[in-house]
Amino acid sequence: MLQGKKAYICSPLSARNPEGVQHCRTFASHAHLPLMLDDRIPEERETAMQIGLLMLDLCGALIICGSQISGGMKSEIQTAFEKGKDVYWYDSKMKPGELMKVENWGRIEDEMQIYT
Repeated sequence: MLQGKKAYICSPLSARNPEGVQHCRTFASHAHLPLMLDDRIPEERETAMQIGLLMLDLCGALIICGSQISGGMKSEIQTAFEKGKDVYWYDSKMKPGELMKVENWGRIEDEMQIYT
């Protein structure tokens, strides 16, 4: 399915409460950039978002982790669809160990909790 492709990991790193954060090991911009840029400063958040989108440009696929989507994730997912990237969803509770291909944004809006 993803053989030979680079995949951008899209998962929530911020949440309304600790239970909302997906605890998995990822190699993704949103896991590293908060060490350098402060998300509470609008200019720095915008810079981080732009870096993430540049990284997404290098990838052939985006993988959504979990069933909650933050505002930043929403932008990344919409961009992936606009640019014709393959989009997959990994939800260990619904289908453990399986990536599910997502064909359109409507499915995401119907099945996931989106918060900003």
